[in-house]
Amino acid sequence: MRLNRLKAALIPAFLLAACGGDSEQSGTDAEAAVRAELKAYYADFSARDWDAFAAHFWPGATITTAWQAPDADSVAVVTQTVDEFVAAAPAGPGSREIFEEWMTDAQIVATSTLASAWVHYGARFGDPGDVMEWQGIDAFTLMQVGGEWRIAALAFAPDTGEPE
Repeated sequence: MRLNRLKAALIPAFLLAACGGDSEQSGTDAEAAVRAELKAYYADFSARDWDAFAAHFWPGATITTAWQAPDADSVAVVTQTVDEFVAAAPAGPGSREIFEEWMTDAQIVATSTLASAWVHYGARFGDPGDVMEWQGIDAFTLMQVGGEWRIAALAFAPDTGEPE
């Protein structure tokens, strides 16, 4: 039984190593590159530069959250493409004078070609004299291809402050 568990644990590691990739980045270099990519992502998001924002994602990437519409009875999982998110941005983050998000903490696990990042962020949204502030958590999956790190998937939720 223990041998089967060991095999089950090692198979993904061997598959990941076999996939290789076209980069020789070490885990530390990859983590630094991912951190830089995320800082640029938040800067472009806060600037509402939607072309630059979209360029942080691989084609087909998704953005997912759970949300309860004002007229709904329950929370629903909402998944959209980056293009759909950008198209809706004028009614969301682009709808008020003030909008910004910034990283407050990031836990990054990276190989030479694949990374996950659990990012705590702060946000401000509104108009002068009427600004809401909150914290949230972004869970990123990133892939590095051709020397370029981009987001493959993003899921986000409010940070409730509950124990982790």
